[in-house]
Amino acid sequence: MAAVVLALTGFSSGRHHSSGRHKSHSDSDGGGGCSSSRQDHDSYSTGAGSGGGSSAGRTRVLRDGSARLVRCATRTDPYSTVEVTNPNSSAGTFKVSLSFDDKDGHLLSVEYPDVTVPAKGTQTVRVKASAALLEHLDHCRVEPEADRVS
Repeated sequence: MAAVVLALTGFSSGRHHSSGRHKSHSDSDGGGGCSSSRQDHDSYSTGAGSGGGSSAGRTRVLRDGSARLVRCATRTDPYSTVEVTNPNSSAGTFKVSLSFDDKDGHLLSVEYPDVTVPAKGTQTVRVKASAALLEHLDHCRVEPEADRVS
């Protein structure tokens, strides 16, 4: 076993010694490239666990949720109800876009509630419409995609 360790250590330090003898040449070509490559892999692994690469990796892996309007607010019940579904295997918070329109289709107001949804689950959120909004409210719209916030 000592021979194997010695051989590996000797091989590795032999390359570094070679790199040291031709410092300017190998720093730009072979030795520096191997060293940089090894460092890049280490920093990439470290970065993926704790650096900026982590959030970028999560962004690609974690998907946005879906939202659907269950019920629009009325004068008798001033709450609109939206159901949000989380397709991910971890809990997350999603931002919903709920629009209130008048009878002519003109936008009266938009609400952006955040909803925390369990992994692979569904959660509802109720948004209260003001009395002034209810005077002109004809219908509600929900964007079908709920953006993942966290």
